[in-house]
Amino acid sequence: MRLLPPRTPKVPADLRERLRIPRSENVIAWGSGQMTRPGEPSAFRGYLAATDHAFYAEGPGERVTWDRISRASWDQPVLEVVLEDEAGAVSGRLRLDVDQSWNLPAAVHDRVTASVVVSEMIDLGDGVRARMAARRANDHADIRWTVVFDAGADPRDPQLQARARAALTDLRSSLGI
Repeated sequence: MRLLPPRTPKVPADLRERLRIPRSENVIAWGSGQMTRPGEPSAFRGYLAATDHAFYAEGPGERVTWDRISRASWDQPVLEVVLEDEAGAVSGRLRLDVDQSWNLPAAVHDRVTASVVVSEMIDLGDGVRARMAARRANDHADIRWTVVFDAGADPRDPQLQARARAALTDLRSSLGI
């Protein structure tokens, strides 16, 4: 009779080197599979890893800090990761067909959730709202604020930008961030 659950396999010896993971980062979970970017014809195969600082995908050579992942969804065996740019807008997607996983989906979910310091939907008037979010890549990183307007709003409108800046200043002041 087995009293303890089976051990998670050790991280492959060449995983850090193949993904270029610095020794200063701790590997939390890992897996392998095929990776694609929707709309691109090529697919890559290789290792995937979650560290305390970033998500790594070997095939396309991706290293994405946790605050740059807008969301991730898991529908076994597919892990889809939605990437965001500096302003908080969607900048790409990775579709990962995971054939071996050692806690990878749970670790990705945990780290993306942990990167969110605050996320508030703010009414800017005239029927326009914006999501204002503060995120950090890891426990030691600076906070990065993003403002994403509802669909249909013109983010280049100077009056809308001024209202958003004022609302963000108020939010930051009320939270002490």
